[in-house]
Amino acid sequence: MRESFNWSSLTRNNLYTMLYRAGDDIVGQKMSIKTLHSRLSSHIKSCLPVMVKKWQYDAKQDRGFPYMGGSYDSDLDKKGKKKFIEVVLSYHPADQETRITRYRWTRLCSLFADTILHEMIHMRQYRSRNFKDIPGYESTAYYHRQRMDQEYYGHRDEMGAHSFNIACELLDRFGYDPVSIRHHMDTITPRIKKSTFAKFIATFDWDHDHVKVRQMKKKVLKQLEYAAYGRPFKTTTHLTY
Repeated sequence: MRESFNWSSLTRNNLYTMLYRAGDDIVGQKMSIKTLHSRLSSHIKSCLPVMVKKWQYDAKQDRGFPYMGGSYDSDLDKKGKKKFIEVVLSYHPADQETRITRYRWTRLCSLFADTILHEMIHMRQYRSRNFKDIPGYESTAYYHRQRMDQEYYGHRDEMGAHSFNIACELLDRFGYDPVSIRHHMDTITPRIKKSTFAKFIATFDWDHDHVKVRQMKKKVLKQLEYAAYGRPFKTTTHLTY
């Protein structure tokens, strides 16, 4: 029997603060990727029951700055394993050492918070339906890569998790202003490429009339209240084992 962990106690703000505290030993210091990863991994695992993985194979990512992603393993969760969420820290393959600025550190802390909350949403989705899978979205895109991307972003589970991430990003930019946020989503153009919503709509050819784009806009607006509190849930059901 695994020890209980109260996931419902986590918010976007305290997750951000959780990683930010480790910055005193990292920010502004030149260090090897090995040392940086070791410090990040040790700190994260001391705070949360998660696995931390190092990835250094993507030559397309930015130099000198780790990217963070995550995954949730429903099979491990169903079996009662203590760790079923994995945090993935990805480094450019040519980087041997780095120095993280304060600005980039704050970005990483925000990404950490959003990554954990994203995977928590998946955890709650699977637990709420007794770990059953649900049918995915079938894309009709011509090219294989785009079809795969659309089927990922268009899946109901991913839309649920990404809509919360998008709502948080837009609150950071506009504050709690649904009118401005709706206008931004309705008028976004390809010149904006780095936001989560931009990645989503780009996957669907910047087509504002696509059924998945219309669905996402509605979901984001519904998530604004939750995002303002930094919690992607109304109750604590399925968040403590």
